[in-house]
Amino acid sequence: MTLPASVRPDVVARSASMPPDRTRAFFRAARIIHPFPTLVNVAAVAGLAFVAARGAPDAPVLLRMLAVMLCAQSAIGVANDYFDRDLDAAAKPWKPIAAGVVSPAVAAALALGFVAVATALAATLGVGGFALAMLGMTCGLAYDARLKRTIFSALPYMIAVPTLPLWVWATLDAWQPVLWWLLPLGALIGLALHLANTLPDIASDADHGVAGLPHRLGARTARLAAWASFGGALTLSAVLAPFLHYDLRFLAPAILVGGAGLAASIGIFAARRDEFALQLGFGVLSMASALLAVGWLAAVT
Repeated sequence: MTLPASVRPDVVARSASMPPDRTRAFFRAARIIHPFPTLVNVAAVAGLAFVAARGAPDAPVLLRMLAVMLCAQSAIGVANDYFDRDLDAAAKPWKPIAAGVVSPAVAAALALGFVAVATALAATLGVGGFALAMLGMTCGLAYDARLKRTIFSALPYMIAVPTLPLWVWATLDAWQPVLWWLLPLGALIGLALHLANTLPDIASDADHGVAGLPHRLGARTARLAAWASFGGALTLSAVLAPFLHYDLRFLAPAILVGGAGLAASIGIFAARRDEFALQLGFGVLSMASALLAVGWLAAVT
């Protein structure tokens, strides 16, 4: 008779040899890649690839695209913590570098490693795929290194958000002229996400000398501008319908989901009015943005 693994002496002994503190430290260190936005972007690439290919895309190409996005977004997340390490030490001591679970030197090496792997993989995706992948990654790194602290802090978001679907379509040889409309739509969504992402930290950032666009606007104006910008993207999507011959089977649900996400973000803040509500509101807008993008692209291509 074989004992269940949970009560076998050898398994119990091995489990006892793995200190809980070490496991907790690993998961705290793993937060340096900012798992939530990273995985949202990876999932968005997968969804968009199926839309662009009108079915299952070439599997090896898709896997390389997902790996590029995973590495690029991880590099951006690590770089964010590296450049914000002094700010985090004062305002967010639980973050990996501030908490001492990842050293600045290791973080810098990790970010450079992710950049190198993303660049090497992107080079296998054709000239257009490589150029747009580098543009998106550069936007994120430029934000981390410098632009976050300037009035141009929204610019990387406003460029990178429409770049993502453009990259997917260019890489999969599915380009269509209608995709140029992604530039104003994506810019509005990018502005909304930047403002919403900054809101939970706006006071602590400002106290430590960060003077990006949201900090100059102030918390209330930035919050209203985030909601208005996302609402503007929804409105523009609807207004363009008669001119772009949308397939309403895809557009209508996309706008409804986007509208529901916006309403939920507003409602969450109205109910709690605290930092958690702002963080949750950003997460809701991020997911609503991804679903809106997939639905819009399915409706026009």
